[in-house]
Amino acid sequence: MSQPQIDPRALRDALSSFATGVTIVTTVDESGEPVGMTASSFNSVSMDPPLILWSVTKTALSAPIFQKADHFAVHVLAADQMALSNRFARSGEDKFKDVDYATDANGVPNIAGVLTRFDCKTWSVYEGGDHWIIVGEVQNMETQKGEGLVFSGGSYATAASIQPPNPESQTDEGPIEELLIYNLARAYVQVSRRFHASVEETGLSIAQWRTLASLHGGKARSVPDLVARTFVSPKKMNHLLSQMQEAGWLTVTGQNAEAVVKSTPKGEAQVEHLFELGAQQEAEALGSAGKSGQDRLIGLLRQVIENTNS
Repeated sequence: MSQPQIDPRALRDALSSFATGVTIVTTVDESGEPVGMTASSFNSVSMDPPLILWSVTKTALSAPIFQKADHFAVHVLAADQMALSNRFARSGEDKFKDVDYATDANGVPNIAGVLTRFDCKTWSVYEGGDHWIIVGEVQNMETQKGEGLVFSGGSYATAASIQPPNPESQTDEGPIEELLIYNLARAYVQVSRRFHASVEETGLSIAQWRTLASLHGGKARSVPDLVARTFVSPKKMNHLLSQMQEAGWLTVTGQNAEAVVKSTPKGEAQVEHLFELGAQQEAEALGSAGKSGQDRLIGLLRQVIENTNS
């Protein structure tokens, strides 16, 4: 009897219910350049000898470097280091630019200000399906007290201890809760936090996602239209489009305000699954309001957009 096929997306969503800490793993390549990436696959293995492990997907650009590295460092991030996590989760940029770090005796970058750092010598590397499982022997460590950064359910969280509710601490709502602008902003921040983390997990920036999403389905748009849809300034938009065209995600024909932008099949593929993921997360946020509630809300928001479009 054949084994049932497991849907990769469903498996990833199921695994996301397991909360994990967030780390950045660093090493140095053969030319002496620092290398680093965000990883949540970190775990302890043994106390004697002191061993830890983490895993890296074989398709990652830095996978061959970590596979061959003699030494590496695992940095456990603090709750206020989401931006640092996002930086090292992206590909195709200088991740160490403006980051406070120093190299140790083995040339491995040690990032300052993290919650804990484990300096490791590679103990063994195992093949695990589409990942390399890297086991390291801890040779040195530094740690400080603080709250760790956690990733759970597709979004960042914190590992705060659970306290029983105190009825006396409840306060009445103030006039700010009656303002549309406040409720719009709060809803946006809370809903987008989880989705944006999922976007950045794919290696896309939020601006790149909004651009490709606006072009999805063969839409041709002008640069001013994309500026309005992505909240990117015209100057930065031109630079962004140039980068994305070089990556093969879109094409730009014409110049200045006459330019027309369209996505390529490669660009379409970059964001295809994010629409489904976004719809799933929105459905969870809407709860019992369901599809009809979503349609009413979108209709109201479109009316707000139209009335405030200047």
